[in-house]
Amino acid sequence: MKIKPYPHPNPDVEGSISRFEQLIDNKLQPSIVIPHFPEGKFEEVYNEGKLTSLEFKKNKKNTIKGRPIAPYIPSSEIKEIVRLAQILKRPILIKGEPGSGKTQLSKAIAYEWYGDDYKQYYFEWIIKSTSKAIDGIYSFDHIERLRDAQLSQQFSELKDKKTADYRKFGPMGMAFLTSTEENPSILLIDEIDKADIDFPNDLLMELDEQRFQIPESETGEIIEAKFPPVIFITSNDERELPEAFLRRCLFLYIKFPDDEQMKRIIEAHLPDLVRSQRSDKSFVELTIEKFKTLKKEREDDPADNKRVSTSELLDWLTAFDYDRQNKIDTPAAPIHDYLKHFFEPGNDEKNTEATIDSDKGKSLGALPFYFQTILKSYAAVQNHKDKSSQKP
Repeated sequence: MKIKPYPHPNPDVEGSISRFEQLIDNKLQPSIVIPHFPEGKFEEVYNEGKLTSLEFKKNKKNTIKGRPIAPYIPSSEIKEIVRLAQILKRPILIKGEPGSGKTQLSKAIAYEWYGDDYKQYYFEWIIKSTSKAIDGIYSFDHIERLRDAQLSQQFSELKDKKTADYRKFGPMGMAFLTSTEENPSILLIDEIDKADIDFPNDLLMELDEQRFQIPESETGEIIEAKFPPVIFITSNDERELPEAFLRRCLFLYIKFPDDEQMKRIIEAHLPDLVRSQRSDKSFVELTIEKFKTLKKEREDDPADNKRVSTSELLDWLTAFDYDRQNKIDTPAAPIHDYLKHFFEPGNDEKNTEATIDSDKGKSLGALPFYFQTILKSYAAVQNHKDKSSQKP
């Protein structure tokens, strides 16, 4: 058994510890990447009429520009659980507040391992309320098969069609078929708690034994992952998951990042903004501190059940950075001025706990509506609406 390390060094950058790391201003720093992956397709390979594997045929001359992938700053716990998942061959069930990065983790790992070729090894199964377990494994076109059977008397070529011609593999089926010892596939089952209560139980054999059967085939074909993929399953805790399902999983709860982690996340996602504020070294620290205060206020407000996490902070700064770069005049007070209103360094009077406490309960309402909206605060938006309705 070979364990792939996570994170994986960037082969093009000496001294790096992550494929996301680039040399920026003579300093190694994780940054957003835009992959250019080769055009290609999976082709089925038959052995005496039975599917044995899948091959990915590359067109090295043509590449497709992919969507940007944000770097993931993993904690020591995340690094360890990725290692354990490979050893124990168990899926990782990921929980955490919405916006904490549950979904992004699996794609970031795929890019760490495989770079621009990651799409050959990475499969996403996005769960909806109508999803059934079989959907992600394979589908079988019974209607086309029936039609061909009826037309085969007129068209002899239809008699040669095999059962395999009527089936198509879903994300889990593809992950099982393409995973190898050297290059394990990665499967994301996203938001499993959106499906009905039977969905997790219907996957027990596939998760436990890493195989599934196709009863429509004449021989009862069984597809087995000789080298199991690494499986990530996310949940927003919208419903309880069955005990039998939970026993088969490793568990990871993604916590809200500490200050140092958050600083690295901001620098990785918005390097231009951070560089533009270097004359004021407190900018990132002020932003994090103020955001944590607002987050705590939201958690203490019984009328506001929408929790904020890392994604809202990044949205906050992305909007601010866009206006900064494009010199857009918005009705919002500059975020930096707003932050300093509470946390201006060197101003003992404003930087005391007493002053912060005296503004508690007012800070979210005092926040410019521009930023209230990004925080998705129902209470703040309702407060703004109430104030607007009171105007003469």
